[in-house]
Amino acid sequence: PGGGRARGGRHAALEGVWAWVRYGNPFEGAGAAVPGAEAPSLFACLEQAYHRYPDKVALVQVETGERMTYRTLYEQACHLACGLWQLGLRPGDRLLVCLPNWWEFEVTKYAAARLGLVVVPVNPRLRQREIAFIAENSGARAAVAAAGPHEAARYAMLLECQAQCPDMEYVIPVTRGAAVQADLDFAALLAAGQKQPVDLPEPPGEQDVAAIIYTSGTTGVPKGAMLTHRNLLFSGSAMNTALESSEADVVLVVVPVCHIFGFSVSLMAVQVHATMVLMERFQAEEVFRVVERERVTMHHGVSTMFVLELEHPARARYNLSSLRTGIVAATPCPYEIVQRIRSELGLEPILSYGMTECAPSLTASSFAEREPWVYTTVGRLLPGVKARVVDESGQDVAPGEVGELIVQSPGRMLGYFRNEEATRAAIDADGWFHTGDLVTLSNHGYVTLVGRIKEMINRGGLKIYPREVEELLYTFPPIQEAAVVGVPDPVLGERSCACVTLKDGHTTTPEEIRAYCREHLADYKVPDIVEIMTEFPLTSSGKIYKLELAQRMRELHPPEFRKPNP
Repeated sequence: PGGGRARGGRHAALEGVWAWVRYGNPFEGAGAAVPGAEAPSLFACLEQAYHRYPDKVALVQVETGERMTYRTLYEQACHLACGLWQLGLRPGDRLLVCLPNWWEFEVTKYAAARLGLVVVPVNPRLRQREIAFIAENSGARAAVAAAGPHEAARYAMLLECQAQCPDMEYVIPVTRGAAVQADLDFAALLAAGQKQPVDLPEPPGEQDVAAIIYTSGTTGVPKGAMLTHRNLLFSGSAMNTALESSEADVVLVVVPVCHIFGFSVSLMAVQVHATMVLMERFQAEEVFRVVERERVTMHHGVSTMFVLELEHPARARYNLSSLRTGIVAATPCPYEIVQRIRSELGLEPILSYGMTECAPSLTASSFAEREPWVYTTVGRLLPGVKARVVDESGQDVAPGEVGELIVQSPGRMLGYFRNEEATRAAIDADGWFHTGDLVTLSNHGYVTLVGRIKEMINRGGLKIYPREVEELLYTFPPIQEAAVVGVPDPVLGERSCACVTLKDGHTTTPEEIRAYCREHLADYKVPDIVEIMTEFPLTSSGKIYKLELAQRMRELHPPEFRKPNP
């Protein structure tokens, strides 16, 4: 099963568990059974934790100091489920959730899971046009939206979306002390469910869709990955095994819960009956304070976060000795940064690779193998995951050769919601998901990322899809042509570079172009660099030759370590 070219029609697939037989189980000693691993639904995980540790702190909200036990979290989820039922929401309905890392997100997630609703997380940083597309495409019947003092504009955007989307009957504000005029807010809905409990239907099964999480491809059109309860629980259990998680852990959740990374690690904490610490915004020194105060044992994050922490001058003033481990994922993490995380933060990282469509994890490193070269990879395939590395013709390449990674996994999505064409392009007739990522796969099952077939730009763990930005640039009157490429950056991983040519007789400046983008795009999608060009390199067919353009921009804007602000 180690690789080589397919013969006789059989795939040379490498599977996590097969590699163990040949090379040993890298997660041996991590515990045979992870609590929650056999739960049929997300709500069943919470229910198990409630029955086992009702009075244990399940959740801490950093900004407000609120502490919620598993009893309270369970009861709040049940009350909210009853309230949503009274509104007329029924199993299978989509519920859009536009919240930062607030405890209300977790209550809503488990209430939806109890009722059989499908959660549609939305990044609060998105703009009107971006949210409107997701709301309309998902057919969401209701939305839960932040409406605190700093979120009034965001709530107003959701009301505008409601006016444009005939399926959306309710926008439920989470006020957080703000005075918002609404017929029904989150607190009132909770109270209504508590006052008038109802007999809810049976909770969903493991094959039912739990969440539709939107991602995009090179077309720039967002696609909703349909993830089942089984998809999410498989990935969480596998990563908890790699992390040797237990109920004794205190898990910092500072990665956004509206993205698959944050959504997953908050679920993982409940799976093992641990305590999660929700932090709304990342700020390095605040992380240090929280780690010291709450005795955090697990700190998950993207490499950008760890770089900012390593460079912060106040780090030595804080006691970080409680840190044990954490997942470093979402962006490639340079070897030097991994070693500094180990030596300077005292945290033994688990490197992992995955994607939204796989709920998300496909690989993980292990504590058992700490040779330096291991940290240049993203670990081995998780047990139950099969992988092939193929060339352009779909033939398997030999171990160590570069090709596209394709996978089969219990975490693989059902498909893209209301987008059969994209589903067929991503999942072939034999059930292999085509990642679009270029990797090498060793005989021992270690995966090393090489690059991406897709044009996606990964900026500090946030994904930017060039076509989406390009389409907006084409609406700016002075611009004639536009192409967006990524350039390497030692802190963010990549920065986005927008290259444009102008129409005859028109003038503009890079800052004017960026200002226009800021009006219509999430802040992280605004191009970091704008180059006004006289002409583009073209292919023989007359198309913009992006590979050459990207190379030119890399030479023009070489990576420089920009010391981050504290």
